[in-house]
Amino acid sequence: MLLVAQLAFGQFSDEQLYMAYMSSDLTLWGQYIDAQDWKTLSHPQRLRLINYEYGYIPVLADQKRMEEAEHYLLQFNDHLAQEQPHMPKATYIAYLSASHAYAYLLDKSKIFSEGMQSFKMAKQALQTDPNNPIALTLKGNVDFYAPKLFGGNKKQAMQLFLQAENIMLNDTTFRYLWNLPAIQLCIAQCYEKSGNKAAAIQQAEKTLRQHPHFSYIRQTYLPQLKQRNE
Repeated sequence: MLLVAQLAFGQFSDEQLYMAYMSSDLTLWGQYIDAQDWKTLSHPQRLRLINYEYGYIPVLADQKRMEEAEHYLLQFNDHLAQEQPHMPKATYIAYLSASHAYAYLLDKSKIFSEGMQSFKMAKQALQTDPNNPIALTLKGNVDFYAPKLFGGNKKQAMQLFLQAENIMLNDTTFRYLWNLPAIQLCIAQCYEKSGNKAAAIQQAEKTLRQHPHFSYIRQTYLPQLKQRNE
């Protein structure tokens, strides 16, 4: 009853949102984002909301919910513009890089505009602060997914992912933030795509020990990985 009352008033804890991520059902994320009154939020609360918007948009795109993804992308951009003076410069540039990447994700014809701008800004964010975990994550993802022709580099992506993971593991604020298990999954996938399936399995198992409720790794990714490794 207490949980229902909290949700009704828009009070969503990071632990609740983390468990939603663990279950691969981000319905609660959408409810949290929609329940927020931007004008009344403090600056830390606004930064928190932006981080969840950043994680929510690509999930919607992956589910082919393009109109919703476009709606939240416009909202994400508006929030970024308003909150820019109150966030670290590297974080702002990294989120802006993500925005361009999402615009490309929603319209693949924009590879030479949005896609290349995302690549450029991811590099700029990391140059601004080489130890910013959001910037490291963004640059790692860009390096991982971009074709070699456009500067993609899985070896470099792995180094950035590992650095981001180390920073998050040593910062208690990431204990219930989705960013940590997400980057740990990226590391496993990077090992896999680089041809080191044994290391990918080891990383996936390590991630499960830290996040035992991570249903995608437990039920889908790790079983399929082990089957391909036989």
